[in-house]
Amino acid sequence: MKQILWLAIIAVGTAVLVLVWDSLPDHTASSCATPEMCRYDLSALKKTDANLLIKAGISYIKPAMSNLTALAVDGSDNIVVGSRTGVEILDPDGARLGGFKVSVPVNCLAVAPGGAILVGQGDHIETYDRNGKKEAAWRSPDQKTVITSVAASSNSVYVADHVNRIVWRFTHAGELLGRIGDKDHDRRKDGFVVPSAFFDVAVAADESVWVANPGEHRLEHFTADGRFLDCWGKAAPEADGFCGCCNPSNFAIAPDGSFVTSEKHTVRVKIYNAAGGLRGIVCGQEEWEKDAVGLDLSVDSKGRIMVLDPQADVVRVYSTGQPRR
Repeated sequence: MKQILWLAIIAVGTAVLVLVWDSLPDHTASSCATPEMCRYDLSALKKTDANLLIKAGISYIKPAMSNLTALAVDGSDNIVVGSRTGVEILDPDGARLGGFKVSVPVNCLAVAPGGAILVGQGDHIETYDRNGKKEAAWRSPDQKTVITSVAASSNSVYVADHVNRIVWRFTHAGELLGRIGDKDHDRRKDGFVVPSAFFDVAVAADESVWVANPGEHRLEHFTADGRFLDCWGKAAPEADGFCGCCNPSNFAIAPDGSFVTSEKHTVRVKIYNAAGGLRGIVCGQEEWEKDAVGLDLSVDSKGRIMVLDPQADVVRVYSTGQPRR
């Protein structure tokens, strides 16, 4: 009798779940911020509006390594790239300056103001000098941590953890100071929404911190110690918005305070002013392979935009204000 009762309860519960599921927006469509987003025809994004395209010279830097995964620029505009097997350092024109091997694939890179190379590897950060000497391996902040981005100011190092949906704050010696982005009941009640392993952090010139909230299609602004300030961005297929389930996937802050963003799958690399207003599009989907992902970004002191192209194992260098060649 008990077995029959339990079977009846399970059957009723299943029926309720089916009714609820069928009442939701079409779950066969791609994941979107709102049901309305799922109804847009994204085929229009495959052709960039020429009126929005920023004139930029383009060149290509080919590292010796393959399987590229990460990109950074140091204080001398040298280019640092990471891969599944190592790190390579190139001068601004692409000539090789050095490199070193790593035992764990590189998830992300940053160069601290003092010159230390910060390498995100799985659940922790390792630091190296320019000659490849390993200086330290930091303790992981949490047993579930998976690091997707690292950025450094003069006083702190910020580490984006996409599994815990948090940004950890460390000293340059690897001491954990705190965390940024916890859910609250004020202006950020949902915290960071991170549907996939694209979760980026950057430090501004004033040492405040910007973090991508990809599931909410925006960039969020915090003080150095983690107090929320403001945000900008919206979910929209139009050029000034971010489209897809979780974009922007990557971003960087230029010397003039503007933002460079990249979007995955339907690729757009764009420039926004310091207030979040669209300046234009650097390159669109027609210049990339279909479903391109992993477009890490850096901007050097001259404003050159570096875009990692993992599919071709090159770094694309866009010099704005110059004609394409």
